[in-house]
Amino acid sequence: MSHPEGDPLERLNRLWSQLVAGLARPGPRSEAIAAYREVNALLAAELGLGHEPVRPLVATSAAELRAATEAEFIELLRTVRVRSGLTLPEISRRAGGVLPRSQVYSLLRRGKLPTKPHQVRTFVTICGLPEQQVARVMELWATLRERAGLTAGRT
Repeated sequence: MSHPEGDPLERLNRLWSQLVAGLARPGPRSEAIAAYREVNALLAAELGLGHEPVRPLVATSAAELRAATEAEFIELLRTVRVRSGLTLPEISRRAGGVLPRSQVYSLLRRGKLPTKPHQVRTFVTICGLPEQQVARVMELWATLRERAGLTAGRT
């Protein structure tokens, strides 16, 4: 079968390279997201892979994985979510019963540190952070949680 745009696997390789390069650059990642979507369409059309592929890893530097306050931690979660390209309802759907829709919204909007570590872990994993960065986010959460517990114990 002849393909007017060239060999699909060569095109897939080119798009994958664009995606990786786009995710490595700081700033807007619209080209990388467009390449990611095109890669998904090619995988579905040419290889018959499912319509809901694994999310790409979110490019986040170690320097960005910081939070000294609860507000900074919530902002970090917001940043991870935005870079993932997922909507809040998509995150909830992918999390199944672990992270109900109302909880996804409250993780990012209430301005308080989340109380359930498994929900934080599920959230950042679904958003595409690699395991090492998920572990770093969980360390931040534990440190802030401990600090909040100590502060509450003094009052």
